[in-house]
Amino acid sequence: MARYMLLAMNGPTAGEGDEDAYNKWYDEVHLPDFRELEEVVSARRFRTLRGRVPGMESPWPYVTAYEIETDDFEGFSKKLAEKMQSFAPTLDRSCSGNLMTLEITPLD
Repeated sequence: MARYMLLAMNGPTAGEGDEDAYNKWYDEVHLPDFRELEEVVSARRFRTLRGRVPGMESPWPYVTAYEIETDDFEGFSKKLAEKMQSFAPTLDRSCSGNLMTLEITPLD
């Protein structure tokens, strides 16, 4: 079965209380919705080390890694597009990025 990694790089809008609202939505709504997709093996969130690692600056304060396994990537993509329609107003969509990758490490 093919393995994929979706990296979602984003952060909250800049208003007062936005980061708390963003994290609450991500943890209590978005991740559970994503995990309902049978192809999603895991979904884990990370905070970037902004300003702590010289030469490795990031415009995103958060990264989420979604591990996906499927032999029907097109079908999964359609399902994902249908399910993930709504986002929290505190998710800063103006500087969000996504990267879908296909694992090339040989399987044991």
